[in-house]
Amino acid sequence: MRTPHQNLTDSFPHLKEAFHHLKTHDHHFQHVLKQYEELDSLVHKIDHEQEAMTDLELEKVKKERVVLKDTLYTLMVKCKSELSL
Repeated sequence: MRTPHQNLTDSFPHLKEAFHHLKTHDHHFQHVLKQYEELDSLVHKIDHEQEAMTDLELEKVKKERVVLKDTLYTLMVKCKSELSL
């Protein structure tokens, strides 16, 4: 099953300002975002048969991506409340 790239600003439009603030000012957020984007890109390549991986490996990658997305979401929510964005 093909899945689209999971763009965070599309997933969480209400946190767009927090996303941009953290992306430009927070090194931890930048690091986690880079990991998330790498895994998302890998899942996209596998879905489009540009890379190969077993179902078990793909499931593990998708779970890691969800954990990273949850972490990014938590950081954005915290940023929004702290900065009153």
